[in-house]
Amino acid sequence: MKCQQPAFVSSDARLSGEDRARSITSKRDAGNLSLSVEIIAGQSLPPRLVAADLDGTLLLSDTHRLSPATIRSVGTLRRMGIETVLVTGRMYRSAKSVARQLGLDGPLAAYQGALIRDVATDELLHYDPVPVELAQDILDFVRPSGCVVNVYLDDQLYVEKRTSFVDWYEGVSGMRANFVGSLRSFVDRPPTKMGLGGDPQLVADILPGLKSHLGERANAIMTWPHFIELTSRTATKSRAVEFICQRLEVRRDEVLAFGDGHNDADMLAWANTGVAMGDAPPEVAALADEICESVDDDGFTRYLVRQWWFPGSDS
Repeated sequence: MKCQQPAFVSSDARLSGEDRARSITSKRDAGNLSLSVEIIAGQSLPPRLVAADLDGTLLLSDTHRLSPATIRSVGTLRRMGIETVLVTGRMYRSAKSVARQLGLDGPLAAYQGALIRDVATDELLHYDPVPVELAQDILDFVRPSGCVVNVYLDDQLYVEKRTSFVDWYEGVSGMRANFVGSLRSFVDRPPTKMGLGGDPQLVADILPGLKSHLGERANAIMTWPHFIELTSRTATKSRAVEFICQRLEVRRDEVLAFGDGHNDADMLAWANTGVAMGDAPPEVAALADEICESVDDDGFTRYLVRQWWFPGSDS
């Protein structure tokens, strides 16, 4: 477990006197921004990679859109030469549209890390789907519950029929569902991910039994009060970030990560500095190094401007 810092306090502290005399200057020339960074003895270096969740972290809770401050901050990171990577449970097509708004063209981890593609080329870099036999078993187990089941295959969403939950999901994700009747008959290949939706109490009631039934065979995480996401056991956000870091030759101690949910917990724990959003559940915040404001208070940007290495820093 990581040591928890006080809310809204950066772990970096500026030094002076003899420590300052031992400082060095490193220059980065990235695009239009030539940044001179004074590195003080005792200070941590700027990150080389920032990993960020979308819903509840970068996307506002009411509109599910980016705030102007978030767009500006990611642009600043990009011009500094710091890679920003989106790590989300969303479908790739849905997340790619956000990446484009942010001017990102590198790796993107979707479906809780089960799929990684390059935004610029759509090249598939990593794929870790749910085995078809396990997907069929999940369908059989949840059918008596009455939950709506989402199946994600080839970056398309498949459901049996239209429901109010499907309407909500289409609105949030910006994706359109395909109606196939019986999913049991339809699923004959490994899905990238599966989802269970419905009344929050119904979803909460089924989760313990589902986890017990699955054991170590798959991950089942409640990502909304009315939604459970199921992935391959080895499809996690921390593994996705680790894969991307290896590809980009970035060390673990050069990673800064932001997240708000249970599906972000392993990523926050894995990163050198994990930052939980202000409204993250206590058990998620306990695994982070620091806590920032909520997404609706522009926590991502407000955290960055408190860091000594970020242009316009308050430090």
